[in-house]
Amino acid sequence: MIIYRSLLPLLFVLILVAPAAAAQAVPRTDTPRAGTLRVTFEPVITTWEREFTDSGREQRVGASLPTTVFIRAERRVTPLGLDFGITNRIAVGVRVPLVRVNVRESFPLDSAGDPADSAGKAALDTLLRGTTYAFDSISANTPRHLRYFAGDIELEAKYRILESHSYALSGALVVRLPTGHQDSPHDLFDIPTGDHQTDLEVQATQELVVAGRLWLNVAARAGRQLEGTRERRVGPQATLLIPRAATARLTWDPGDYAAIDVAPMYRFHRWFGVGVSAGYWTKQRDHYSYRSTQDSTDVATRLGSAVAASVLDAGTSQRWLRLGIVITYAVPDGEGSFSLERTVSGSGGRVPATTVFRVVMRTSRWPF
Repeated sequence: MIIYRSLLPLLFVLILVAPAAAAQAVPRTDTPRAGTLRVTFEPVITTWEREFTDSGREQRVGASLPTTVFIRAERRVTPLGLDFGITNRIAVGVRVPLVRVNVRESFPLDSAGDPADSAGKAALDTLLRGTTYAFDSISANTPRHLRYFAGDIELEAKYRILESHSYALSGALVVRLPTGHQDSPHDLFDIPTGDHQTDLEVQATQELVVAGRLWLNVAARAGRQLEGTRERRVGPQATLLIPRAATARLTWDPGDYAAIDVAPMYRFHRWFGVGVSAGYWTKQRDHYSYRSTQDSTDVATRLGSAVAASVLDAGTSQRWLRLGIVITYAVPDGEGSFSLERTVSGSGGRVPATTVFRVVMRTSRWPF
């Protein structure tokens, strides 16, 4: 939280220097004016210790292991966004995220600070490090050299379609590049910083002002995820312990997705608003296949029997609902907000039960 304390003075200055206007919580419909550059700093911290199963029940991450292990996963994304106004209605932009991941793994301790189930811990360590599974050992934290990676860079073109005193509508096209770092198939709880494959996404955002006090903001998006490759252990998604011999680099066709975010907000002051947010996200099933017949043969030879890559497809379609609260401030040339959200339901596979803390600081300036 130290980084966010250091950002508070900057946000306070932004609030003081910018003229007052309407507040938003979902992405704004406006674009930078012609010839101006908008700079956005939007750090996001996502944490989770539990996940939703296929049936929608919550359970501890790693609950299927033969002994109790506490897992706390954390992803910190620090994206820098730059948007340039081509005209007063058309803008292009780029977002470059730096991602820090850290997974804390621990065993229950007794009153002396030793593992309560020392025999279970030793048996699990032996099982994971054995030649059959050959996973990385359970460790206190993600090693430092594996914590920082680039995320998937985004390129955006945005058009402000309509704008009136009480209503605005915009549309955008986003291309997400394969610059992120995928998770390792040899670390049970590794976290990816990106999909490392190309996405094409369309977005639509609207803002409706009712009685000068209530903002009804809605953002919808849909994405087409293009085919890429991914190294996986070929086996059911619900099974954590899959032999290392099942490892293969596969052709991966991620399922397409759609999402909608709704954020009604009440303006208490001419520049200050508080509201709630609700976000629903759904993704179709992924499809895996071997890149060649030889790859399939190699896995079958190592395992002693053939296994179809499509066994990985089950459990990859996902749905989740997230609710939150938002405190926001926005102006034509500047914006600041804080939000805290929680995933309250999920199904279709192992969906993290996340808590998301987000800060947004945005301002526009003439670059020349």
